[in-house]
Amino acid sequence: MLSVLGYLLVDLAVRAVPSRVADRSALGLARLAFAVRPRSRAALEANLSRLLPHASAAERRARAREAFGHFALSLLDFLRLARLDAGALERAVEVRGAAHLERAQAAGRGVIVLSAHVGNWEWGAAWLAARGQRVSVLARPHPHPWVERFFARRRSARGVGVLRGRPAWPDAARALRRREWVALMGDRCCPGGSVWGWAAALARRTGAVVLPAVMVRLSPGRYAACFEAPLTPEACAQGAHKAALQRQLARHPGQWFGFEPLPAGQW
Repeated sequence: MLSVLGYLLVDLAVRAVPSRVADRSALGLARLAFAVRPRSRAALEANLSRLLPHASAAERRARAREAFGHFALSLLDFLRLARLDAGALERAVEVRGAAHLERAQAAGRGVIVLSAHVGNWEWGAAWLAARGQRVSVLARPHPHPWVERFFARRRSARGVGVLRGRPAWPDAARALRRREWVALMGDRCCPGGSVWGWAAALARRTGAVVLPAVMVRLSPGRYAACFEAPLTPEACAQGAHKAALQRQLARHPGQWFGFEPLPAGQW
């Protein structure tokens, strides 16, 4: 019930309070969360120690504190999507690695977008949909059904679908064979193996392109869609996707929301 009330209050604040005031309040709450969520903080700092092995403990702590703040801002920006039309969303995003995106589009096949919990992945999916791609996301359901429906409605309003089948493979394969785009996260644990191994097998079976990408925050209301070179299923299975994402995360460590432990063999 508390989570439902929290989302309702945040949604109301986004619509009723000036953006600067809402952002400052969110950052204040993020500082509180950083203090009272030791498990999430410890997991993030442990993950940052693998991403940035030469950083000091103080530097990792600073990046972790920054990430808590960015996470709060990313939620506000997700809710603000409801007030943006397709043109405004397009103008708010700059593209980095445009040649890689164009190469994936030109392939004429389904595309598996392998991303990470960095910046604002919800903006990434909405931006792709606004550009005419049929996009579905493979997302972990929220524990509270109302919150899950809340997110589903917001995604649907932006033209983003959700793959709900469990196991996810049949729905994902059908979407890719229809030459649609399927987005999933490569920085979470995957039962029975790695996420990129699962994505590689799916790409091999359906002929899809694997496209590593993240959406990072530049400033209030401004993002950058960052694309890496498309991967073959074989390269993805061998960990090339992991290297591609790690390059992006190393550039934006304060925007990585790695709040869950990641086994060394999967990351």
